[in-house]
Amino acid sequence: MGKQAKPALMDHETVITAKFRTTPIAETISKITGLPTSAIVYRCAASSYWQFRVFLEGRPRKRSTKQVELLKAKDAAKVIYAEMLLSVHAGETKAKPSSAKSLEIIANSLWLKNTTRITNGELHKDTVSKDKYVYERHIKPFFANTDVKKIDTDLLDDFRTYLTNKGLKPGTQLSYMNLVMSLLKQAQIKKHIVHVPVKPKIKVEDETRGYFDDADYDKLMNTAQSAVGLQFGFPTKDGTIYRRITLSSELPLLIDFMVNTYVRPTDIAVLRHKHVHIVEAQGIKFIELRHPATKEHSNHMMGSEQSYFSYFAIKDVQEKLGMAKPEDFVFAPDLANRETALDRLGTQFTAILMMADLRRDDEGKPRSMYSLRHTAIVRSIHKGLAIELIAANSRTSSDMIRRFYGSHVKSVRYMGTAFVDKEVAAREKRVEQFKSNTKYDLTPPAQDSLTDK
Repeated sequence: MGKQAKPALMDHETVITAKFRTTPIAETISKITGLPTSAIVYRCAASSYWQFRVFLEGRPRKRSTKQVELLKAKDAAKVIYAEMLLSVHAGETKAKPSSAKSLEIIANSLWLKNTTRITNGELHKDTVSKDKYVYERHIKPFFANTDVKKIDTDLLDDFRTYLTNKGLKPGTQLSYMNLVMSLLKQAQIKKHIVHVPVKPKIKVEDETRGYFDDADYDKLMNTAQSAVGLQFGFPTKDGTIYRRITLSSELPLLIDFMVNTYVRPTDIAVLRHKHVHIVEAQGIKFIELRHPATKEHSNHMMGSEQSYFSYFAIKDVQEKLGMAKPEDFVFAPDLANRETALDRLGTQFTAILMMADLRRDDEGKPRSMYSLRHTAIVRSIHKGLAIELIAANSRTSSDMIRRFYGSHVKSVRYMGTAFVDKEVAAREKRVEQFKSNTKYDLTPPAQDSLTDK
């Protein structure tokens, strides 16, 4: 019997028999950055798609990426791995832990505790509402059937990888991880666990919002005033309008009010006329805001001198509408649902940013309604007010001022006159010393100046 002809070589010069059609072709194996070392994508004779394989929980797991391009296959593999983690830690547990040991029971215990804190004014209800959403959307699906005693640093690291592969930014990952740590701390308080595991490190770069310098602020206000009564349509990428809004006369008043106080958008949602108090100092009238605590801070907030006029401008409008009673809200008083009120004002503000081409500042930092608070604080830094004073008046910490607001101040020249005042005093002292020790007149010429020319 004659010799059989050798089969023709396939791609990558590999001969694959029917028995090994799913075996990875060695030359195609590629590791995936950010996943365990066992995670690979590869080609095989059985499919035109790249395949994904990883060893997880003691056994290999495989799935097709449904991609023919390597880079797209690696991206798909990260999503597949996140889904596998979710399956392993939630859906594949054979026996559910006792209710006393499940994260669900711990979460309910924490929500009950936080309800008391809300009642005592220690915590804002919006914070608790957000935590519950994050828990239901991201934490509960991952840890659903996991005994709380089995949640260790390795599993927390898997959770971090899961969030990364979902495309969430480091700052968001950190906030979600912090909530998990709060749940574990509650489990320790309830004596379900002895120790809280070490939290994985998540490197987060400070994401500073943009603010408005004087020129951009003038452009913003002019656009808001000229747009009153106009209708704006929000376009999709292909130009289709998916939402239309009418820009109200309330918006420029809101902008002027926010930039002359230190309020957050969430403050606007709760601020009523009864919270605005008139105070006087050195013959100047100011407004002092004494609204409920937000972001766990309850200090009174004193606005600039202009804020006094800003407030009465909006109050005059609301009085004409019969909605300026002490219990009425200062902004959008016609809406009892304050989330809807804030959404309406925020959407209008976004429209103005788009109309004025001010969505980002010169450094590419994004702007939002929150940027008005940034502008108020940066202006105070420019006036030379002490960081601690600004922090106390704006319901935040000195560290937050330095990290997020001080980054907008590029030179000591924009921090008031203290630096120059000290230099002038030192120069005058030197001149006096020279004049007393020499017969020459060393008085600087009249045109001498410390300012740039």
